[in-house]
Amino acid sequence: MAQEKMFKAALEAIDQGQSERARDLFTRLLRSDSSKAEYWLWMSTLVDTQKERIYCLESALRADPDNVAAKRGLIILGARQAGEEVRPIPPVRRQWVKDLAEVVEPPKSLFRRLWANPTARLGFGFVGAFILIGIVMGVRALLPEKPEPLVVYQVSPYPTRTLTPTVSPTITRTPVIHTPTPAELGPTPLWMFLTQTYTPMPLYVNTPHPAIEAYRAGMHAYGNSNWQNLADFMAQAIVAQPEQPDLYYYQGEAFRMMGDLEQAVIAYGDALEIDPKFAPAYLGRALAYEAINPKADIEGELNYALDADPFYVDAYLERARIRIKHNNPQGALDDLLAAESQLPDHPMIYVLRGQAYLKMGDLTTALENAQRGYELDRTSLPAHLTLAEIYLAQSDYSQTLHYIIIYLSLVKNDAEAWGVKAQVEYLTGHPDKVLSACDQGIAVDPELAPLWYYRGLVNLERGDTQTAVNDLVNAVNLDLLSFDYSIALAKALWADGRLPIAIRQFTSAESLATSDTQRAVIYYNRAQVYEQAENLTDASQDWALLLALPVEQVPPGWRTTALEHWLAINPPTPTETPTETPIPTATITPTPTPTHQIISTITINLHP
Repeated sequence: MAQEKMFKAALEAIDQGQSERARDLFTRLLRSDSSKAEYWLWMSTLVDTQKERIYCLESALRADPDNVAAKRGLIILGARQAGEEVRPIPPVRRQWVKDLAEVVEPPKSLFRRLWANPTARLGFGFVGAFILIGIVMGVRALLPEKPEPLVVYQVSPYPTRTLTPTVSPTITRTPVIHTPTPAELGPTPLWMFLTQTYTPMPLYVNTPHPAIEAYRAGMHAYGNSNWQNLADFMAQAIVAQPEQPDLYYYQGEAFRMMGDLEQAVIAYGDALEIDPKFAPAYLGRALAYEAINPKADIEGELNYALDADPFYVDAYLERARIRIKHNNPQGALDDLLAAESQLPDHPMIYVLRGQAYLKMGDLTTALENAQRGYELDRTSLPAHLTLAEIYLAQSDYSQTLHYIIIYLSLVKNDAEAWGVKAQVEYLTGHPDKVLSACDQGIAVDPELAPLWYYRGLVNLERGDTQTAVNDLVNAVNLDLLSFDYSIALAKALWADGRLPIAIRQFTSAESLATSDTQRAVIYYNRAQVYEQAENLTDASQDWALLLALPVEQVPPGWRTTALEHWLAINPPTPTETPTETPIPTATITPTPTPTHQIISTITINLHP
């Protein structure tokens, strides 16, 4: 029902000469259902270039192989030869056919005049035929045998964290599925090795500027990822039409892709000054802010984008990603539901759902959604990373390695992915690969705690206690609330012989413990440090606290060790003749749990 209303509104926009609005509406219709030939036919009248018209008409034929209007349009444009079943004559005069007719070069009107003259018809017929053949042959010589893939620009930056144009193949092609071989991937784009199973989206921002040649040249540069040329051409176009917001938007995109983020923010702001409802500029500015400061809160900008355009799918996807990042998975699921109502079966909807359910701890649902997103688009790098993270949470290390290796073979600058690689290599017992992954991740982002943590664990196990302490201090300072990091640092300090500081660090970790199992770790290790420091009173108390914990929360060997040590510190007096071994009870009053006093690089004398 919603599609019917949108289709009717699109036709009304065409009747009223509102081509920009009509194109926007047909873009949304094609996002929701790309299998309707009628949508593609109308879209062919609204695009700017001959290549795009041919693409739309070819898409209409794929949706309806018997569509005569599409065949005639392709013949007129020189993309197909006339056959017995279709003659290259204008069909019934509809609006979209009228636009196609206007694309044909001036020689067509000359042939009409000659053909209308009976006297000249015979004499010039051969000449006209030779001219027509020459034109067709010349056009076909410039075009490939099959329509070229359409360059589709997606405002939402997947798979990378910045906006990139995605070169998509012909819609819904179904070649044989190949199994990717990570060793052969190198820097080659993933889509060259994997099957494209998704339908690309039309360009969201494509306002026609027929009088500005610089705009067309700029869009060509955009398609070739030539960002400097895009910026230069858009600057020329702005001189010609300074009141057009999309020109500033594309200028901002060029600056952002070149890393000139401050200029990008200014350009997006210029677009919004002209049109405060120009939604893509809010999204572009949000991504620029995030690139300047990865910890920036860009949700407000995304809210503005959705206020300007409640049907803006890319903004919903980006806000869902940010909400997952900020531990709001339920809010992300709400956004993904809204996106799905506009664009069902978009692969990123399922990939992000997988991430949201992973954050919520529902691994089964997370895997189902991530696999669905992967099947819809096997070229999706976020799908590979998400599957790796879910399989890691499920302790399926072989599958984790499979997906993370493919991902990292193509995306080298993702520190969190290197953290996944480091973790799975540590859990599978490959210390050299752990250190390699950590080093590469730290080179990208030295403020990612897991990279320092796993590097510290490997150095500690190898006996390099000084380096381990330095690594784990970095991990703790980057994540003050991690019990695992805090305990690892305390153990490294103990191994390095810094007993007083190690005791303080165990006590600091005690304030982070949330379960009896974690408290058992504290008591068992700290008691041994106390004994090594010859503080038997505090050691005795920790052994007693360990024995007082529920039996199922303490490893059996630990309880045996604790009882032996407690009895060694508190032997029975000679006058006592106990009938059984005394066991400390939970009536022992522990010292109050201190507030969290984390050991920092200031309080620890780090070795160089």
